[in-house]
Amino acid sequence: MRGAAVLLSGLVLALPLAAQPLADSWFTAATAGPPACEGQGRQVHAGFERAAVAECRIDADGHVMVTIRPENQPINPSPWYGLVVRNAGGGETQVTLRYDGGRHRYAPWQGQPGADIARLAPQRVAVAPDGRSATISLPAAPVQLLIAQPPASVDGVLAPFEARVRAGQLQRLDVGHSIARRPIATYWHRPPAPRGTIVLITRQHPPETTGPQAFARFTDLVLGDSAAARAFRANHALMFVPLANPDGFVMGHWRHNLGGTDLNRDWGPFTQPETRALGAAMVQAAQAAPILAVIDFHSTQRDVVYAPPRPAGPDLGEAMLQAIAADLDGASIRIDRAHNPGNGVLKSWARDRFGVGALTWEVGDDSPAERTRRLAEAAANALMASASSPANPQGK
Repeated sequence: MRGAAVLLSGLVLALPLAAQPLADSWFTAATAGPPACEGQGRQVHAGFERAAVAECRIDADGHVMVTIRPENQPINPSPWYGLVVRNAGGGETQVTLRYDGGRHRYAPWQGQPGADIARLAPQRVAVAPDGRSATISLPAAPVQLLIAQPPASVDGVLAPFEARVRAGQLQRLDVGHSIARRPIATYWHRPPAPRGTIVLITRQHPPETTGPQAFARFTDLVLGDSAAARAFRANHALMFVPLANPDGFVMGHWRHNLGGTDLNRDWGPFTQPETRALGAAMVQAAQAAPILAVIDFHSTQRDVVYAPPRPAGPDLGEAMLQAIAADLDGASIRIDRAHNPGNGVLKSWARDRFGVGALTWEVGDDSPAERTRRLAEAAANALMASASSPANPQGK
């Protein structure tokens, strides 16, 4: 996106997934069907959510050769991969990923049943000079997962929200269905007389993991039990969208939904069922309580936020950014300010439709965990403080 780039101290970044043991269910699902390829005592499986293998072969020496190809082109390349390797013969396994239409982006994560998922040591990954392939040395193990980012499932993504539904804190509303008829789940907090509605959304792009992790921490704080969070919720409706592109997520797509469309270029055209359903839900919500802010969490190779030009009058999104800047020092992030009407990006559509300072928050793939946690908390606290500020009597 074009626009002047500035630096702002303190903005929400990634919350890398804490180490956690891999359940046997990951491997049971992956290996239930026939392998994508086998030979020399090895098998490669891709029968699980977020798996991505286009072609596969195993050479005479046991070297696994995998082609990673996007769902369609042209595409903004985010080469995603996910596979399970079985090795009955012992010893290490060499896996070469060949990218058809992209370059190596995601440092691999590896895990075994019952063991913690962890990023592979850099010395185990050799990336070709042109970035179009990477050879990975997997440690000796009977079965292990190799994946571009920490593994996740639809049930896992929705689980924290479903728990809040069971506890009576949120309501679930499926506003539509994807092309494959997966529900477009939204979760709502609606006080009796809200000043306005705040929309938090993520996972428009399937591979992006760090942005959704920041979204999760941000969500935990605004739904928390602090006095600030309770006061904030007493005056504001909240709409949460934790999985905007369920088909692409399940299929391990690089960027698009099953319609071959980048959903974050379809706000306004509304050619896809996901954006149509979510856009209609926002318009309907605005009729009950005006949309005050739309915050769209993404991931990219660096930390950046896309924001509109500075508004002339009060605006909750801008007030939040300024509050964060005043709150923290020494954690700069690039801010690109621009407004491009009609470009199909959620940020642009929301500004034109609702007149608010909508934000696209891009979290670096490898943002440091502690910095990320601290900034995510500061961002959520700043939003709540800005919404309650006397300078914004309507929460706007």
